[in-house]
Amino acid sequence: FPVLKREYIDTGKGRYVFRDFPLSSIHQEAEKAHESARCAGEFNKYWEMHDALFQNQKDLTVSALKQYATDLGLDATTFGECLDSGKYEVNIQKDVDEGGGAGIRGTPSFFIGKSGSEDSITGTIVRGAQPLINFQTIIDQLLGDQAGDVGAPSVPGEGSPTPLP
Repeated sequence: FPVLKREYIDTGKGRYVFRDFPLSSIHQEAEKAHESARCAGEFNKYWEMHDALFQNQKDLTVSALKQYATDLGLDATTFGECLDSGKYEVNIQKDVDEGGGAGIRGTPSFFIGKSGSEDSITGTIVRGAQPLINFQTIIDQLLGDQAGDVGAPSVPGEGSPTPLP
């Protein structure tokens, strides 16, 4: 990712937008884990929580999520209230529905495309971890057309993670 960020995002040729896609059918605690990242985002710690979740994938219980928040220096009461409220469930489900509608079936998945009129996007789904050259080839082909922006539309819902700077 650092190379793609440097070559395409930092240069303004593209953007990166992260969407939630919890695989609840195989990870029972996945949705709550995604909610915890959104709650951490209220403290500007979305990506730190995201990283903590990946580092601790074997323990995503609610009590563990609250401990990770405490470890990140978040206010335990405010974070706990957010997590217990379920306030991001609808936003996360919207991401899942949109991803499914676009053909996403699992993670990691990447949609590399360009925007057209009326928020339409055309592009390619890249499934699974792939070599850097695969991403560069697809992006360079899209940039050669210069008909629109590379990347997914950045229309995050309430609490959605924002594109990386």
